[in-house]
Amino acid sequence: MTDDARIYSIARFLCYQSGCAWVLGRNLFVAYLPDKRADGTPPPVRCCVVLERTPGGTVPDLPDWEEKAIQIWNRAEDYYTASVDAWCLYTALHGTAGWTLPATLGMPAQHCMVIAGVGSPAPIQNPDEKGYFEFSTNYIWSIENAP
Repeated sequence: MTDDARIYSIARFLCYQSGCAWVLGRNLFVAYLPDKRADGTPPPVRCCVVLERTPGGTVPDLPDWEEKAIQIWNRAEDYYTASVDAWCLYTALHGTAGWTLPATLGMPAQHCMVIAGVGSPAPIQNPDEKGYFEFSTNYIWSIENAP
């Protein structure tokens, strides 16, 4: 199974299960922020990107278990909106367990045992050179094959 498939599955989960207002390919992106969306338009200022941080940790006795480090980066035109977006995801995810990640890109469904925020959402650009505000939150997703 590729990391691309795992990250894409996590992004789909965020769109459909988090309760936050993200649409894959419209304002939520996987692995990087593209210069242009599929329709040829630039991504909106208010957007979110799901990134892989480090290789996932494994457990030798559990071959289908992985501790996946994921960063969720978001930006908006003002501090308040960027903060609310980051906290929406953090509140929906941190400390939760038992989620099923959807099957995608030829990968079977995965079971997310626990999602733990490494820390709370933090501003990383306040603002950046374009005047946008950015937040970052890192998570550890404990994932295994779905039963």
